[in-house]
Amino acid sequence: MAVGTTKRQSRIKLPLAVLGFLAPNLLGFLGFTLLPVVLSFIMAFTNWNLKPAVDLEYVGMRNFQDLIGVQALDRPAPLVSTLYFVSAGILIAGVIGVLWANMAEWRGSKIGGVLITALGVAAIALAFLRPKAGDGGAEMVSHGLVISGGIAIICGLGLASKEGGQWRLGLGTVPGVLVIIGGLGLWLLGAPMWETYEPRDVRFWQYFYNTAYLMIGIPFGIAGSLALALLVNNDLPIGGRAPGPTLGIILRIAAVAICVIYGIVGGMAMTSYSGVMSGAGVAALCFMGGLLVAFRAPAERLSQITGALVCLACGIVTMLLIWGMGQANIALLGGLFWVMVAMGVGFNIVAYRTVYYLPTFTAGVALMILWKALYNPETGPINVAIETIGTALGQDWQGPEWLASVPWAKPALIIMGVWTGIGGTNMLLYLAGLSNVPGDLMDAADVDGASAWGKFRHVTWPQLAPTTFFITVMSIIGGLQGGFEQARVMTQGGPAGSTTTLSYYIYNKAFQDLDLGYAAAVSWVLFAVIFVATALNWKFGRELEVSP
Repeated sequence: MAVGTTKRQSRIKLPLAVLGFLAPNLLGFLGFTLLPVVLSFIMAFTNWNLKPAVDLEYVGMRNFQDLIGVQALDRPAPLVSTLYFVSAGILIAGVIGVLWANMAEWRGSKIGGVLITALGVAAIALAFLRPKAGDGGAEMVSHGLVISGGIAIICGLGLASKEGGQWRLGLGTVPGVLVIIGGLGLWLLGAPMWETYEPRDVRFWQYFYNTAYLMIGIPFGIAGSLALALLVNNDLPIGGRAPGPTLGIILRIAAVAICVIYGIVGGMAMTSYSGVMSGAGVAALCFMGGLLVAFRAPAERLSQITGALVCLACGIVTMLLIWGMGQANIALLGGLFWVMVAMGVGFNIVAYRTVYYLPTFTAGVALMILWKALYNPETGPINVAIETIGTALGQDWQGPEWLASVPWAKPALIIMGVWTGIGGTNMLLYLAGLSNVPGDLMDAADVDGASAWGKFRHVTWPQLAPTTFFITVMSIIGGLQGGFEQARVMTQGGPAGSTTTLSYYIYNKAFQDLDLGYAAAVSWVLFAVIFVATALNWKFGRELEVSP
């Protein structure tokens, strides 16, 4: 009897102990995740506003109707609007059908790919043949045609060049036909539709376009991360014997001398360019960096320490020569280049992996402030370099205004995003994926005489498909959610709203206009877009995965 009672008590105490252990996380989830989500969902159906003059009311779907709906300018044209939205539905069905045909390898997919490619070429041609109007709406349409046409060409060529397919009509051709019908319908009905109607919230669609535009950099960032991971995956071919005790002492003394000279020359060049404090800082960094390189390698191999010292000596000569020509800033860049080379020789490929990952450790706000200074039209190093190169070539080159210019603001943010993402977490994920590529497959490819491209195309890339799938999904989610920090820190959403994204629009509606109900509605529409994009990726992207 006592034994049975003890077992029941232990069974009761164990769940209580587990719940007590998990209670802080559960309370945090309930208080800081679930409750805000439920509250925002309720707010989306109200006119919740922090202005005292606005009384709280239940408005049903009005926020969503104002957000994504349209209204007639004068007399409505139901037939035109119905056909327009039917064309949009056909286009969406065609896109989903293309994804499905690619996954299921339907017959006729190659011809469908050719049709989609032709539609993309036509879209780009229309963008350039359109009358050049001065309003932002026409410019948005032209950019949208170019972007959509480029995506259509890439996807169409991918379908048409897919291995194993046949050039025959079949079920796989239908999605391409649907895409063409939907695209032509939207183009032909676009003018009468928007002459009769207008969006109820024009800014929402403009900011949605901005969000999608800024995501152009995602494929470039992924490709750059993969290329960088391939470059830094293998060690540099550095070998040799370890130095003896006497030679090691001599090399250490030489290292100290070279590092001191390096710091003095670099500090003096920086002082002449930017002041005493900056010069002292550069001198200290040069000394510590060179010293680290010099004292790391003697315990490894003679060629490493010797090569590092030779690189530092070349850096000293480079800085003195260029500084003597009156170009202190270029002299500093030359010195930095040779320090990087010395680090690579001394620490092998680990040095470059660390350097490429360093921007990830930098606070996002600090990084954006730095890029804002780089993009300064008057004093920014980018425009200064453009003007210097133009002067050297006998040309009067003037750099763009970057963040202060509507045409250049979004490309500037895209460039910054690509630079930040190339050496970040995606590179580490690809390095981890490359380490899991079976060596016997590479050896078999070598035996078969496969070229470097052949090994990458048929061995490395398929093995990296799960990693690419994960990076793509997370990048799309981050792209749809992103843009707030850049807009807040660098541009304040300008110029003329050209860098305002949906996340920054939500912030403005909630904390500047104090319209919390409408901001909650925007948030849930954004959630729906992210959910659909993730679901499509999950459904049609997992076929890229391979079994281990």
